[in-house]
Amino acid sequence: MNRKLVNIVLIVLAVAIIVIIGKDFIGNKAGKNIENPYEYNVDEFRKVDSTTILFHETKSFPVEAGLPAGIAVSGKQIIVVTEKLLLKYDYSGKEFLRKELPDTASCVTIAANNEIWVGTRHSVALFDSNGILLRRWNSFGDRSVITSLAVSGEDVYVADAGNRIVYHCNTSGQMLSKIGEKDEHLRVPGYILPSPYFDLALDGNGLLWVANTGRHSLENYNSDGSLRTSWGVASFKTEGFTGCCNPAQFAILADNSFITSEKGMPRIKWYDQKGNFKGVVASPDLFKDGWYAPDLAIDADQRVIALDFDRKQVRIFEKK
Repeated sequence: MNRKLVNIVLIVLAVAIIVIIGKDFIGNKAGKNIENPYEYNVDEFRKVDSTTILFHETKSFPVEAGLPAGIAVSGKQIIVVTEKLLLKYDYSGKEFLRKELPDTASCVTIAANNEIWVGTRHSVALFDSNGILLRRWNSFGDRSVITSLAVSGEDVYVADAGNRIVYHCNTSGQMLSKIGEKDEHLRVPGYILPSPYFDLALDGNGLLWVANTGRHSLENYNSDGSLRTSWGVASFKTEGFTGCCNPAQFAILADNSFITSEKGMPRIKWYDQKGNFKGVVASPDLFKDGWYAPDLAIDADQRVIALDFDRKQVRIFEKK
C-alpha cells in the first residue's frame, strides 16, 4: 500500500471516529446522561425509618448576625457566638444581648457560675454573664485551631484541632497536661483529624470525652490521661458514623447518654451510655444539602438545642 493510499485510509478512519463521538455526545446531551459506573450513591442512606425518630422539632429562630460559630445554654438563655459577636436569646428567639468580640470566635461554653468561655483560633477568652471581657489567655501558637471547650470548676479543657491535642488547663490559662498524644502504655491511639472538627465534653461524673473523628469514635479519658473506654463504628447505616470524620459534634445528656451530630450528610442521633444506638433526633431530610454538622447543647429540660450553620438558625428538639 503506497503512502498516498495510507493517508486516505487514515483520514477516513479519523472522520468516522469523529462522527461516532459526535453522535454519542449529542445523544447524551453533552455528556449529562453518561452514567458513572464508579459513582457511589448515598441517597438511600438519607432515608430514615420513621419508627427510629424519637424527637421532634418544637421551635426555631434565625441568627441574624453574620456567620454562626457555636452555641451553649444557661438556664433559660441561649448563647450563640458568631465570628465577631456574642449573642443571647430567650427561648422565643428574642435577642437581649449583643456584644462585639475582640477576636474571631470558634466555639463557646458556659461555666456553672454563668461565666462565658469563648474559643478563638489560637486562644481562649473569658467573659462575665453580661459579655464583659475578664481575661484573655496567651496564644497556643500559630498552628493551633481551637474548636471546643469544657469547664468544670478550676479545670478547663481545650480541643486544638491544629495540633491534634487536648489541653488541660486551669482557669488562669496555665497548662496542666496534654491529653490524647499517642501512647501505647496509656492505650491512647492518638487523634486522627482529617478536618477541623474536634469536639469534647464532660459527662455527669466529670470524665472527659473527646471525638476522634478520623476513627469514627468517642473516647473517654481518666484524669491521668489514660484511655478509659471508647465506642463508635464507621458505617453509612443510621446507627454508624459516615464520611471522613464523624461524629463532628456531640453533647451529653443528664443520664450520660450521647447526642451526636454529623457533617457531610447532616443528621443528629441519640446513643446510650455505652454507645448503643437509641434513635434519631433529626433526620437528614430536615437539613439543607449542606456540609456542616450542627453544633449542639443540652438544656436543663434535656432538650437538644442545635445551631444549624447552613440555615443560620437555632433549632430546638424535644423527645416525643
